[in-house]
Amino acid sequence: MTALLTVNNLSCHLGGKLILNDISCKFQQGKVTALVGPNGSGKSTLLKLIAGLETSSTGDITLSGKGVAQYSRADLAIRLAMLPQRHATPVGLTVADLVEFGRHPHRRWFAPLTKKDKQKMHWAMQEAGVLEFANLAIETLSGGEAQRCWLAMVLAQDTDIVLLDEPTSWLDIGHQVELLHIVKRLNEQYGKTIIWVLHDLNHAQTFSHQAIMLEKGKVVAAGDVDVVFTAERISEVYNTSVARVEVEGQALLWPRTSAKPELITAVDSDPARQG
Repeated sequence: MTALLTVNNLSCHLGGKLILNDISCKFQQGKVTALVGPNGSGKSTLLKLIAGLETSSTGDITLSGKGVAQYSRADLAIRLAMLPQRHATPVGLTVADLVEFGRHPHRRWFAPLTKKDKQKMHWAMQEAGVLEFANLAIETLSGGEAQRCWLAMVLAQDTDIVLLDEPTSWLDIGHQVELLHIVKRLNEQYGKTIIWVLHDLNHAQTFSHQAIMLEKGKVVAAGDVDVVFTAERISEVYNTSVARVEVEGQALLWPRTSAKPELITAVDSDPARQG
């Protein structure tokens, strides 16, 4: 399996605080990889470092065998695109105007849109399910609709690698599942390499091939999701008792609160031991 991105002995200090501590990991081409871990474990910082938005104290990140720091901003922007957690939208900006920003890495300054630009914008809005909103102002849309518009902007950038920082945060369950399926389709139909930060471990388990679990700035596990997401490990890392259960044939991670045992069927907490 080809490692498209490699993190080598990376440490990062921000505001005098050690955020990432000598971590190493790999991201496979054509795979969906989830960055998971408790709040403050360094997930978003790692994503920003990959995107070239932060600089490391030591170590490096290589993309296709070349250090990310060695790419110009323009060259990096045609290879990877990132959707951050938060984004401010100017009042009156239409969806089409927003998506057009995704074409900037491929255009000369102030150059008019080309036929290819327009085709990519149309494709991006269609894939994100927002084509019908093209001429509407962003602020007139719901939170879920607006988030898909931002995703369309990232897709219009037409990169092989897509970085998503908590893309389902603040969305209701319907919009969450809708966005998750969009990302899954981008991976399966178009071969996009996806690296995303997700807090919902069941979403990460269901929609990702691999996972990298961070705790206090260190990698505690990396590999296929079924290997990383054991009940024992999650219980320890998140300091919350978690069971691996089966609901209608689907394995889920279930926090032990007030669940009635007769409603669920427990399965082996470590899938690697299931023969």
